[in-house]
Amino acid sequence: MKQMLTPGELRAVKFYEGDIPECDSSDPFWGDTHAYVTLNALLYDDLATEYTRVREGKQLNPEMLRDCNRLRALYAALHSAAEKGAGTCSMTGYRVERARDFQVCLQKGMTCAFTSTSIDGFLPAYGDKQEIVLLTYHVPAGVPRIVFSEMLDSYRKSSENEMLLPPFLRFTVRERPLSDAECTITDLNDEPPKAAYLLEIQNAQKSAPAIADDTWNDVYPAVCRLYAQMQAQMPEAALDPADCAAYLQCKRAIQQFVKSL
Repeated sequence: MKQMLTPGELRAVKFYEGDIPECDSSDPFWGDTHAYVTLNALLYDDLATEYTRVREGKQLNPEMLRDCNRLRALYAALHSAAEKGAGTCSMTGYRVERARDFQVCLQKGMTCAFTSTSIDGFLPAYGDKQEIVLLTYHVPAGVPRIVFSEMLDSYRKSSENEMLLPPFLRFTVRERPLSDAECTITDLNDEPPKAAYLLEIQNAQKSAPAIADDTWNDVYPAVCRLYAQMQAQMPEAALDPADCAAYLQCKRAIQQFVKSL
């Protein structure tokens, strides 16, 4: 049975997926078909994730940070949609992940961003990621999730049979051997996976309610400068320290808000 989403939740889920209606196509915020790149980078602590995405040829969008209320509402809608999707049975999702991103999650013992998985198994190649690992997620009943085939009448990447997990879900993990077939999965440089892991997902541990922080809006000019410099491959050491400090403070406020949802 498909779960009933509010119009705001439906828009947020389709937006994250990159399913943009024609009326939004020219909007700098709602017209970004790869908004997930910036939305997820904001949930990591430092600047390494932004630089990783840039090296892979992805674009960071400062428009995400022009209006803090709009961004809060988007994260909240994605979270509430995931809460509605918490099912009564367990599910398994498969993801080809960057080894560097997984190491960050492994150190924290939790997912750090929205996590897109395929219910049908690993995709055969990932030409947009470098140095990959294979992750199998066991998602018990009651854990928030967005199963696209259950919650949407149609969606853009239906061939991937996607299950999207919200950020900051705790997990236990163990490494497993790679099969011969899995060693044929390749990354951006045609390299095979470095390792494979089994993850048992748990519910997130909520933090205290976040205090509204309107300095999110004030950081927009700094973000425009930083993102332009990163896209131009300017080394992190050459970035303006004041811009970096403002941006990192903003990221911490965003993460506190998302953890409190």
